[in-house]
Amino acid sequence: MRLNKINPTAGYGFALVMLTLTATSHAETQPNITPYQIPAYDGHPRDFKAPVPAMSPAPEVDGDAIFQAVAHCFPENVPWTLEVKAVSGARAAENNTITTFDNSGISRYYVGIVAEMPLYSATEVNRERQREYSRRADVAANIQALLKSLADRRRAQRELGLYTSLEARSQARVAAGIVEVSEQVTYLEKVAAAQATLDSAAAQIQGARLALVGQCRDTVAEQVNDYLKEVTR
Repeated sequence: MRLNKINPTAGYGFALVMLTLTATSHAETQPNITPYQIPAYDGHPRDFKAPVPAMSPAPEVDGDAIFQAVAHCFPENVPWTLEVKAVSGARAAENNTITTFDNSGISRYYVGIVAEMPLYSATEVNRERQREYSRRADVAANIQALLKSLADRRRAQRELGLYTSLEARSQARVAAGIVEVSEQVTYLEKVAAAQATLDSAAAQIQGARLALVGQCRDTVAEQVNDYLKEVTR
């Protein structure tokens, strides 16, 4: 029997190739799992390094002009409301002096109803003044609510921009392991609160505008509504 010599180097090379193939096979099958990341409030990725735009000058809203526009479009009032009082009376004549053709004597008895109408009514004037004052007070209150809602909307817009930027920065810090996730949750809640304030202010603006338009007669209501939409953009 003849024994062949085994080359040790060749055996080692074969083992090395087998180990390399095995490691490569394990690397290819390893799952690519990304860590969980809390999404932003609006759900869109945002670069926190992008500068937040500065606030533009607030538009000038003239409350006096709005008041005059709405006050001039009040429905037409009735010029005067007459107060009529009915006064009745009865009279009996001793002799039949009303007519000579009445042989029964019925014409000696007379009953009459008279309408009494004053030319000047202090009560009606005072009532009309109270209605006018109440109407104008409602207009002033609605204008006050409108101006306050415009200021709230402007402030909420600025807060929303700042908190959104801070939320994006906190999201990057959490992903890098610098801070805990509670920091991002805090800014997410601030963004949600600012968005709620913005939505509430928008609803208040529309409500005040519609209340003012409701004071106007139908022929000019659309014009006043367009004017209010323009000044409350």
